[in-house]
Amino acid sequence: MLTAGCALVFACLMTIIGLVVLFTLRPSWRRRGALLRFGIVGALSATASSLLYLVHTQTGDPASLVISDIAMVLGPGLVFAGLGSLSGGVLTRGGIAVSLAAVVGVVSAAIGLPVSLAVKVLVMAVICGLTSVAARHPAIAARRGSWLLAATMAVYALFSVCRAGVGLTLGWDSALYRLGFSVVPTTIAGAVLVLLSGAALLMILSDRSAALAALAGQRSRGAPDDDRGPAWTVTLGSYEIVRTALGAARADRMREDLIAAARTLDPGAVVEPTGAGARLRSPSEQRVIERALRARLVAAGWSPGEVGLVSVEVAVVDGVGA
Repeated sequence: MLTAGCALVFACLMTIIGLVVLFTLRPSWRRRGALLRFGIVGALSATASSLLYLVHTQTGDPASLVISDIAMVLGPGLVFAGLGSLSGGVLTRGGIAVSLAAVVGVVSAAIGLPVSLAVKVLVMAVICGLTSVAARHPAIAARRGSWLLAATMAVYALFSVCRAGVGLTLGWDSALYRLGFSVVPTTIAGAVLVLLSGAALLMILSDRSAALAALAGQRSRGAPDDDRGPAWTVTLGSYEIVRTALGAARADRMREDLIAAARTLDPGAVVEPTGAGARLRSPSEQRVIERALRARLVAAGWSPGEVGLVSVEVAVVDGVGA
């Protein structure tokens, strides 16, 4: 047990170190790194759970078991909440994760083993299942990472269901339970869960970063070199692609920020028929308008990559520049 517990702690710590190092080395992730921050805290929670369970096995202290059970549920629960930073609903998902962890903590403190073990295992199946479904949300737009995260969480949810089924039907001390679902195999499964989840989060951020860069390049190639005129169209790239790359919630907020920024230059600015930007009038040159808009968008919290998606072009009415 001690060796298996140490292996899980080591896996968790390696995951945390890897996430922190890459988070530091990739400046573009720091502005949109909410998911990564949730992942780091989730790995820390899994580490704390393992350490506290080791304390419980050595001392029999009931408080360490209660906190360990809570931290175990919060591991995948925080990943579930973090995915909301890409697809919306961070607070709602965080509330679900905390509520499930609280239920486990109350049962563990008030009733104890083996009831608390059954509840914890079933709750783990639920939270991992929810995370698996959330990982396949279209707004994540990261095929490799989302598939890996969804598959990892689904397998662990199935493992938890089987563990609960064997324990409740054959007994928590049965030969089959000791063989496949006792401390050592469960610890190994937990270590694999942490490592693969960490890898999946990095892949998600990498895929989304690449999609954003490709979209920025597409807009850069299509932008006119030196357009001038009194009427200008300010757009946010291909809006549907932006929604796919960054998520519907973020894309909608960016569109609102862009329209608000346009109206600081021209209070009479109107929303484009496509809904992806605004049309304004200004005697200034194109580059002057771009600089003014981008300064306002940076102040609104946009990252450099997001600002690069903004395009300012001469407004065209019936095929003629306005």
